[in-house]
Amino acid sequence: MKLGFVFLALGGLGLVVQGVLAELVSPRWSPDLSLLVLVAMAYHWRPAASGYVLAATLGYATDLLSGSLLGQHALLRVATFAGARLASRQLDLRGTLPLAVFVAGVTLLYGLGLFWSSDFFAGEAGLSWGGVGGVLGHALVNAVAAPFVAAGVGRVAQWTVEEDPNRVVRLDPERGRP
Repeated sequence: MKLGFVFLALGGLGLVVQGVLAELVSPRWSPDLSLLVLVAMAYHWRPAASGYVLAATLGYATDLLSGSLLGQHALLRVATFAGARLASRQLDLRGTLPLAVFVAGVTLLYGLGLFWSSDFFAGEAGLSWGGVGGVLGHALVNAVAAPFVAAGVGRVAQWTVEEDPNRVVRLDPERGRP
């Protein structure tokens, strides 16, 4: 429970920092920190159902702050969390290069999902070469930032996880001797 609040706070802080960075540099060249926190959270989080609720909450907050269609980012964040959980079970995403490649691919699919859902539901955004170039640049920036964000999330997760006394097996060497 405590870890859930910490991840929610980290994702919210990522949204705030990303908003500040978007004022300083082009949003294309600032990493999507809440998405990176979500990907890192996927391989530190154990109860899957509450992880999906956290992903939807962060996505809905992104919807509110970005002015996009309500539910658009929430749906994509839940799908991203599911994909990252599945990938973390099949692949070793704790390494720098595999994580960077995975995040680049997720960012590309996420951007295409935004274009597709905007076009499908609102008829607003058609896919153009300029949009594809923006998504490629954003994927590169996210890939570079992903190992750093994942390392920070991992450290915070280690600090906040309490040891469960029911899961620890203590062996008493003196016990059982005559």
